[in-house]
Amino acid sequence: MKNSTHLVAPGKTHDIVTADFARLIALFPALQELDNALLARLTRELQWLHAARGTELFAVGGPCQAFPLVLAGEIQVLRSSLGGREIELYRVRPGESCIVSTSCLLGEADYPARGVALSDIVLATLPRPLFDTLIVSHQAFRRYVFGLFSQRLSAMMQRVEDVAFLSLSQRIAVLLLHSGEECLDTTHEALAGQAGASREAVSRTLKKLETDACIKLARGRICIANRRKLSGWQRM
Repeated sequence: MKNSTHLVAPGKTHDIVTADFARLIALFPALQELDNALLARLTRELQWLHAARGTELFAVGGPCQAFPLVLAGEIQVLRSSLGGREIELYRVRPGESCIVSTSCLLGEADYPARGVALSDIVLATLPRPLFDTLIVSHQAFRRYVFGLFSQRLSAMMQRVEDVAFLSLSQRIAVLLLHSGEECLDTTHEALAGQAGASREAVSRTLKKLETDACIKLARGRICIANRRKLSGWQRM
């Protein structure tokens, strides 16, 4: 069974300490130069969460009551279809936040997607009242939130375009080549979520790529065997 927690009532929190706060400010410079009143609220109301890999941080239909700021680890944000298939919308890494959470807080709506910890994570959360105050009162934070929202929205529109107009083999080739790794530790199911396809279709495509000597498959791992050949699949 999956671990589960909630961004407002985490399973494991700790009091703010100097090192944590310095790290937060370094990763999120938009929180610098707060006036004394806002700084006091931040140190008093900020909540800290440690979650293990596999923890579901928020679920479809759940209430959104806090703005997450990731300090360590990686969160995968997924959207499910009526048939039970899932597609990865994006990932949230240190120094970033989640535009699904942003849209829910601004629109006072429940979560339309779910978020899962891909690794052990550390994050801080701004309760809704503090988030609202910072949006109104602190220009640097407001620019950060809406700037990230714009970037993520553009990336998600590109993702929709890729799923609509690229073949599955093209999408998989792009994912593997742009991963930055020669060997990617992943499963066919996880790759299916990223590619927006069924696990069975992804497995068939990976087998074709292996037969063409583009990649080598092992349990839980995909290695690029011939980058030039794999690049050719992007154009097919």
